[in-house]
Amino acid sequence: MEINNELIKKLKKLSNIELNQSEEEKIKKDLNDLLDYLKILDEIDVDGVEEMISPVEFSTSVLRKDEVESFENKKEIINNFPETKDGFLTVPGIHVNEEE
Repeated sequence: MEINNELIKKLKKLSNIELNQSEEEKIKKDLNDLLDYLKILDEIDVDGVEEMISPVEFSTSVLRKDEVESFENKKEIINNFPETKDGFLTVPGIHVNEEE
């Protein structure tokens, strides 16, 4: 795979960013360099190497137990929030126009 101008144009549209010509060329070069590095990694012989989930081995879980805790100031937080509806906090939505 090679990063070309057509792919850069598609990525610009998907990410909704504006780039000038020099920025496009720099990104194209950087992505191609990254792909070249990945080709080198693909050549490494990993036969007999056990897969790892993490580079650190854990004898026990480092995560705390997920427990429900009551919170006394719920109404105070809701009252201090800019917008609420039916006792819930209201936040702006994320809308994607897929027609573009």
